[in-house]
Amino acid sequence: MDRFLQLPLYLLDAAFPATVLGVYPNSTGWLKSFDLTFGLVLVAASEEIFFRQYIWHGFRPYLGNDTFAVLATSVLFGAYHWWSGLGNVLSATIFGIFFMLMLRRSSALWPVVLAHYLVDLIHFA
Repeated sequence: MDRFLQLPLYLLDAAFPATVLGVYPNSTGWLKSFDLTFGLVLVAASEEIFFRQYIWHGFRPYLGNDTFAVLATSVLFGAYHWWSGLGNVLSATIFGIFFMLMLRRSSALWPVVLAHYLVDLIHFA
């Protein structure tokens, strides 16, 4: 899914270049291997704990409907990636919806963290 979205999101970033405020660092050598294993695990775990657990439980009592809570957490997850352009915001929002639906279906956080890690690994490798 990440590869399928790359061209439209690249075109969106090209249409609005002022929205791209930075890029992800590109490490090499042993640091890249370390970052692809431990760094991405930390990112996936921390983002999933924060957005899928903490924010989800915080918004649910106020929104009442699970659909609105899924959309709210996903939009916030996308907005968290604001500095890397509209394309990445849209991609993160789409993946946020997918991850939230996955969490609701499985009721366990570790499969969502693993899926997030694998998506990031494919994207950054």
